[in-house]
Amino acid sequence: MTSNNNDANLFNWEEAKASLTKFMPLMVEEQIHTAQSNIVNPLPEAKKQAIIDIPFQEEPRSADEVMHELNELVYKYRTKQSHPRFFSFIPLALSPISVVGEAINSFYSPYGGSHTLSEGMAVAEKKLMNWMGEQIGYPVKELGGLFVSGGSMANLTASIVARDEKLKENELVKGTVYVSDQTHSSVAKGIRIMGIPRANIRKVKTNDAFQMIAEDLQKQIEQDKADGMIPFLIVGSCGTTNTGSIDPLHQLADISEANDMWLHIDGAYGASAILSSHRKLLDGIERSDSVSWDGHKWLFQTYGCAVVICKDRQAMSRTFSENPEYLTDIQSDDSNINFWDMGIELTAPARGMRLWYTLQRVGLKEMRNAIDKGFENAQHFETLFRQQPHFEIVSPAQLSIVNVRFNDGKHSEQELNQINKKLSELSTKRNNAIYYTTLLHNKTVLRFCCMHPLLTKQDVEQVVDQINEDLVSLGLIEP
Repeated sequence: MTSNNNDANLFNWEEAKASLTKFMPLMVEEQIHTAQSNIVNPLPEAKKQAIIDIPFQEEPRSADEVMHELNELVYKYRTKQSHPRFFSFIPLALSPISVVGEAINSFYSPYGGSHTLSEGMAVAEKKLMNWMGEQIGYPVKELGGLFVSGGSMANLTASIVARDEKLKENELVKGTVYVSDQTHSSVAKGIRIMGIPRANIRKVKTNDAFQMIAEDLQKQIEQDKADGMIPFLIVGSCGTTNTGSIDPLHQLADISEANDMWLHIDGAYGASAILSSHRKLLDGIERSDSVSWDGHKWLFQTYGCAVVICKDRQAMSRTFSENPEYLTDIQSDDSNINFWDMGIELTAPARGMRLWYTLQRVGLKEMRNAIDKGFENAQHFETLFRQQPHFEIVSPAQLSIVNVRFNDGKHSEQELNQINKKLSELSTKRNNAIYYTTLLHNKTVLRFCCMHPLLTKQDVEQVVDQINEDLVSLGLIEP
């Protein structure tokens, strides 16, 4: 069927079927060849203007024409974070199974806020959430949670519950929150959004492994109490963005319990290690009050799939439940919980269904092996760099992240910072491996987050070899 203007109306499912039949194979084909393509694809100024010049007009346009513009002007120019050799940030290691799961869910577009309006979906998502909470170590009969858009919203949701459980409304100005100097920036943003002054956010020191120092945490809490403040929330990290570090979870739990505080663990990235062969690294996470966990990070889902899980679902309900008269007929009860009573949103998609589909299709063994691959590749990077006398390991392999730095002992700190930045720039210009720098101990370092299961040991070795070739070309090492 050839698409034409006359086929286009808001509710023509036949036209939608024809468009998908025609264009879906082309999109899949591009994804198949991701590993052989450029990673960074900047938008030329002329193409930018071409997008701006596309008008919104009265009459419909053909699917062929619109899809051509989307493919050639819009989606073509993006950084492919799902590329196996994109090592920056926390990459999107996109699973095609997740794409299928999201596509299926998009077709049905179930309402994600109410059990009554989407019973099958609600039961499936609740089962998935309970299972994830059980992996954390929470009692299934008591836990509650909500699928949200990402770690930012998950951390905010948990922080609001902590505020309402531990502070009275007139105590907000005295409430204090404790994070480390490596805690994700979304946490501080969320704390401010929920009404806690910026001045009440305490940054706890970290050790040489970039983990929160429990003694400094306790010291700051004691000082705040002496000053008439009300310490109420500790945010620990399970996999920091910079280094993959995991805070001392048992020690944080001891301090939290001793001071009647809420312990939230930001596991947006690292909580997925619960499903790996390295589960023991997360020992103590079960003692927390809440955990954030992103499916679109180390569970290989499309963007927009994350979960916040609280040990006590009643705490979430006490914070977020409202009972307007127009929802009287479909209120939550003990067996049928409406997700709108667990978080901020009333209208929400069924964000967890793609993950439900993925786990059902591939099974836990496949998921475990995929996560384990990230550990293996980070360790392989570290091993190779340790063999280079001109490199120092600033932060050894933790989860799937390792940080290294060129340092031949012949240059000043400022010069070394510039050299390491140059190495990153050269790789970006070459466009077959992207590793942006970060700062650790005020030093510019090369950071590799290698969580993509399709990244091979040969890929890792080629990246290290190329870095050494760049150093030769810069006259910094001998060939």
